[in-house]
Amino acid sequence: MTYSFKSPNLRFELKPCDTIFSDKKVYTDSIYDSKTKTYYVSSYSYPDRYYWGLYDLQTKQKLYTIKNDSLFIEMKTAVISDDGQNVVFIDDYSGGFAFKGIEIMTFYEKDNLIKSLKLGELIQNLCAVTYSVSHMTWCSSNFEFNDKKEITLETFEFYKYTFNKNGELIEKQSDELFQTDNTLAVGEIKRKGRNKYSVKVNFCIRGKLKPDEILEIECNDREMKKLYGKLYGFLKSKNKAMTKEFTRTFLIKDSKIQKANFPIPNYNSRNYCNALNSQE
Repeated sequence: MTYSFKSPNLRFELKPCDTIFSDKKVYTDSIYDSKTKTYYVSSYSYPDRYYWGLYDLQTKQKLYTIKNDSLFIEMKTAVISDDGQNVVFIDDYSGGFAFKGIEIMTFYEKDNLIKSLKLGELIQNLCAVTYSVSHMTWCSSNFEFNDKKEITLETFEFYKYTFNKNGELIEKQSDELFQTDNTLAVGEIKRKGRNKYSVKVNFCIRGKLKPDEILEIECNDREMKKLYGKLYGFLKSKNKAMTKEFTRTFLIKDSKIQKANFPIPNYNSRNYCNALNSQE
């Protein structure tokens, strides 16, 4: 969690200014485990809640206060303009699971909320979200206002969105590293024979592949080894084929499976992301 955000020119700082809730107690619940048929103790506490102030570090004065305590600002990224007049909050490391209806970006002019955006307005494919044990991530982490007070972010679908200070979409474009006819997907790859592989699609990030679709691909075994290393289908010590599939993110370019020349997130969503995509 972060309790201080500064503008690029380091003149303005956003930080907690008033504590509106504080509870230092630790609570416990007795939880029944149906598998072991025993109870175990779970402990938890409630986080402190704050109002946040925007300070001019030259004059040492607080300019305004953002009183939306439901934002949980300390768990987000705050982007501040160089004149301190605009702040954008981005929930780029969100707790829980991805749903299209969760609020993911908020735009403020001073202490006035201008616009809110939901995840579904920035991510069309929920399979393009990555997960840790307790959080999910959906975009890169480089955010900053330009001199026109525009802010650009890139999602894990490899689309770049540019917004003005009021949250209005100016431009959406595909990353130049990702060609429009490329396919990026996650699937189970299995060696069928010399230079021959099958791929069962788990989910597709970019492209037209369908879940459970099976592709028959010809790829030189040496090339596959370059792509996926020791787990590409052979035992380490012997040139002996393995029969077990291995799950990988794969890129199809010019009708061939290739190694991406750009960083790819660890797409680790379960297959239920396909069902979530079908929901309105």
